[in-house]
Amino acid sequence: MTTSAVGDRERLADIRHVLHGPSGNPARKEVAYAAYVAVILAGLYGFPVLRALVLAGDREAMGSALRSPCAALVTLAVTAVLALLGREAGRVRGPVVAPVPWVDHVVASSLDRWAALRPWFGYSLFAALFAGGLSGLLVGAAFVGARAAAWWFVPVAVVAGLVVGLVAGASWLLGQSRLSPPLPRMPGHESPSPVGTVAHEVRRMGLGELRTQASRSNRIVGGVHAGDLRAVRLEAARPVTRGRSLRLRRRGPVATLVARDVLGLRRAPAAALVGLLLSVLGGGTLGATLGSSAVPPLVGFVAAGIAYAGFGALAEGLRLEADTVGTPALFGAPPVRAAATHLVVPGLTHLLATTGAGSLTGSALGATVGDVLPWCVMTTVVVAGGSLLAAYRGRPPTTFSAVPTPQTVAIWYSTPLVLCTVLVGGMVWGATRWPTSGLLVIAAWVAGASMLYAGLRRVDAESMSHRDV
Repeated sequence: MTTSAVGDRERLADIRHVLHGPSGNPARKEVAYAAYVAVILAGLYGFPVLRALVLAGDREAMGSALRSPCAALVTLAVTAVLALLGREAGRVRGPVVAPVPWVDHVVASSLDRWAALRPWFGYSLFAALFAGGLSGLLVGAAFVGARAAAWWFVPVAVVAGLVVGLVAGASWLLGQSRLSPPLPRMPGHESPSPVGTVAHEVRRMGLGELRTQASRSNRIVGGVHAGDLRAVRLEAARPVTRGRSLRLRRRGPVATLVARDVLGLRRAPAAALVGLLLSVLGGGTLGATLGSSAVPPLVGFVAAGIAYAGFGALAEGLRLEADTVGTPALFGAPPVRAAATHLVVPGLTHLLATTGAGSLTGSALGATVGDVLPWCVMTTVVVAGGSLLAAYRGRPPTTFSAVPTPQTVAIWYSTPLVLCTVLVGGMVWGATRWPTSGLLVIAAWVAGASMLYAGLRRVDAESMSHRDV
């Protein structure tokens, strides 16, 4: 260890002693306690639920699938999706987010930047590895507990989870570090760490980006505590850097709004890509659930949540329209008509992606297109209504206190997701049990139409609440 490294360690130790006293930084204890709580919750709720999912399907077919190349392909697909999401998340809130005073007074000093920021990266890396390892342990234990796999599947699943967590953490770090320019190469002042290593990527982070992400993180946490997810969404939104030269032309009240949504997706291609991938993933999961007995019917509830997230990623125009409720209409369209028009672009995109992926997956597993297509269409209708309810839900109610409680905020904001998950998951589960039931099809269409009608009614109620009496 060099003399400068020893000096940096001593100076950092003095700084921590001044800030936290002789007991040191309590962040380690907080991280350890969070991991302890996560293990308890996973053991009490995660393992029984996953084991029930496995027991509900064809265990022999699932065991054969685990020994086939399909398991490796699924793992690679999940790793690729998490790497992409981690890269995008790092551009908003990366793994190295120190408090603003620490950045201004410690990181900006002559201390080595890697030494000053290493604790925050260590906590984030531990969280990524812990989440991956715990997920692998849950999956492996669920299959072994349901007697769908041998005992050796547990260590294999844990190792696979750790690898996935490591890849996600690395892409998360790259997403943040690549916002800053590369370190200058000066003769006689080479970087103490090789290019591409973790220490080099952390040393690459500029003070401006560190301050920006620290301030943004504080505002996001404040918005979550206040129950103002609109402020959180605006903070997390990336600045528009593409398509700045594109202009919106007048095409009539309806066509102009549709063109506006298309322009928005062209200027935010990352959001469009994420929404498209999630829609394809949700449709493929629905097709697999309806097409193979090896997939538990309860996986349809997971597919419903994925489909809802995919539609939400495509419906930024709808949310922006909801943010301006109560103000004069930009193109003169009534609120309900404007909200319905903003469903055209995300609805058609989601419908094509879901039906295409669902039909292909279901056909590959032995089902017909007619067995899968109606339920994919109904999924799009249901999540469209849920997106309307989510965009125009307003602020959480304050029945008993001026400030909504965290429980109230969580229930208020999760209601559209829960409704879509229960309706779509219930439809898929019923379709696997009674595939020829005409009554189930009628009930599904009624439920989807009711969800869409409830969303439009919510738009009208929210717009009327802003009118002067």
